[in-house]
Amino acid sequence: MITEEAKAAITGNYNPGVEYEIALFIALTINDDEKAQLLKMIKSRDDYVKILSIYGSIDKEDILNELKERELTLLDISLETQNDDIGPADIVMKCADSNGEHQIGLSVKYSNRCTLNVTGMRFITEAQRDSLEELLPKYAKRYINEMTELYGDSSNWFRRRKQSKVTEEFIDLIRDAVIDNWNNIQDKSTLFSSLYHSDSPIEYWVVTFNRDDSIDLDTCPMKIDLSRVDDIQVGKMGTSFVAFYLDGEQIGHMQVKFNNGFLERNNGLRYDVLYEGIEMKYGKPFGSWNFNIEKRR
Repeated sequence: MITEEAKAAITGNYNPGVEYEIALFIALTINDDEKAQLLKMIKSRDDYVKILSIYGSIDKEDILNELKERELTLLDISLETQNDDIGPADIVMKCADSNGEHQIGLSVKYSNRCTLNVTGMRFITEAQRDSLEELLPKYAKRYINEMTELYGDSSNWFRRRKQSKVTEEFIDLIRDAVIDNWNNIQDKSTLFSSLYHSDSPIEYWVVTFNRDDSIDLDTCPMKIDLSRVDDIQVGKMGTSFVAFYLDGEQIGHMQVKFNNGFLERNNGLRYDVLYEGIEMKYGKPFGSWNFNIEKRR
């Protein structure tokens, strides 16, 4: 079903990853006339060629076979990419069996299993944040020196996503703060309910697009026993992740990151750094961290 909300998303939503949601929605659309209408609608998008390429590579048989095994008939689908009331589902399949109609959501991912972008302030205290923010001027100077030494003129590195040891050091300080504060976090049940979508109103599956264009289907995403959240332990993983463990098994990992890099372009009246004529502001290291659930073994 092509709702007005779906039309708006297809013609005007450019959020990261939405091209995969749109392509899968088109691939699963049952009505040929609606499919043709959707293929016509995406021609107005800047990423039309990419969506068409994704659509052409989609093998939907795993999804259809899973429905068949459950003796479910696919009646219709809807695109719900901007509907937070439906849980993590980006697409909802309306199905039916001998007991009546059912809804199954599809949470669409690309090369990750991110379930939520969560603020870092759920994991550290205001005092820890203030202490870390006081270090930003010092680390910004080190960052500029590092980038200049490695890449020269600011045009070669500013806003170009260059790897930085200084950034990694600062992120490591944040991870230390998360670990130090872990046992003091209140209401972990609410936090983990959000991270694992325990309150989703409908069943949902996770559809992950891989870099080789293959698709992984997880019909039983990992759930969390909310009565045991106080038993969860945390530790460092790689250069920017915090890993979560329960009974020695890794159940999730979270990327600690700056939203738009260590230094951002200034768009306001006040800047933090003026370098080679460019007004720069310190990045935002606590605004949005990516939490990922692990795939069941």
